[in-house]
Amino acid sequence: MENKKIKVGIIGGSIRNRWASTTHIPALIKSKHHQITAIATTNMESAKESANQIGEIEAYDNYKEMLASKNVDMIIVSVKAPFHKEIVLNTIRANKHIYCEWPLAIGTIEVESIMKEMGQSTIKHAIGLQSRQADEVKLVKDMIDNDEIGNILSINMKVSTHAKGNWVDKAGSYILDRKNGATLLTINGGHSLDVITFIFGHFTEVQANHHTHYTEARIMDNDSTINKNIEDQYLIHGKINNNIPIVAHLQGGAYPQFLLEIQGERGIIRLYQNQSIGHPQYGGLSVSLAKYDSTQTITTSQNSDFTVLMEDNKEVPFTNVCRAHQSFAKDILLNTNETPNFHYASYLHRLITAIEVSAETGEKISIE
Repeated sequence: MENKKIKVGIIGGSIRNRWASTTHIPALIKSKHHQITAIATTNMESAKESANQIGEIEAYDNYKEMLASKNVDMIIVSVKAPFHKEIVLNTIRANKHIYCEWPLAIGTIEVESIMKEMGQSTIKHAIGLQSRQADEVKLVKDMIDNDEIGNILSINMKVSTHAKGNWVDKAGSYILDRKNGATLLTINGGHSLDVITFIFGHFTEVQANHHTHYTEARIMDNDSTINKNIEDQYLIHGKINNNIPIVAHLQGGAYPQFLLEIQGERGIIRLYQNQSIGHPQYGGLSVSLAKYDSTQTITTSQNSDFTVLMEDNKEVPFTNVCRAHQSFAKDILLNTNETPNFHYASYLHRLITAIEVSAETGEKISIE
């Protein structure tokens, strides 16, 4: 693995793409296992501009032409979700390895079409759910696996973002339209639910409610308004592995935070962001622990009961994406399967669909 390099083409790799230019591109340039060999955008001028800044690499304004290049082994899909399905399908047919940003597609029907196309393909595939790459998330998982606080009694998660409420900037206005697949539940919820399933395992049942406070939002750039058809509140109840109750509250247009509190028989673990915009995948996480032999020994709760075990002071959101690429490089070069892939993405999409259906019908839904 030491001397091998994966030739990477980035779809949506413009330096004007805020996400790709601050995560994927610097992560791959830094990596000893990757070489960026091609950039594709919808505009040749921006593609050449990005290619020239990275080095003497190929530039395309048609990603399908890039898929035909013998100078590309792996594709990164870093465009808006409505374009994921078509690009992923064509990448599978071109027999290129794929790293696709979350979500994999818009809804379970599109995801199922991708999984069907995968068939017997031998390509490696990864989904951009990078929260689990954080040392703090791994520490919490190790603590749970090693019975640090005894039997788990309950899980409580609060995720809120100041966005997705009653204001938006023009560039981000697409997130307020459900058909674009960047909703509160899909993005903030999807990345947060991934933390839960990584640590504990799969949900076995869910029941949910949703609510919309704002049906339109002000576009701050020009002081106009736009219709908003996504919910800004979700209350999710469920069970993990049939025996661990969980409650999750997702909020848009609220004070931003990410807090995961795990109550055990002999203590509490808190995973949280001190500076949050409601996206755990960005990093900046901390872990605190309060332990006791029995609740009988507690007179009253105090903040001083908690000891900070770990704080993330690394570069965000770059670090987790960089680690995800290193994990996927290992999968490609050593034929391992350590990075969350499309099969896992399909499960998470089914979970999100179950939450949406339950919120609409009020029914408790079992999940296989």
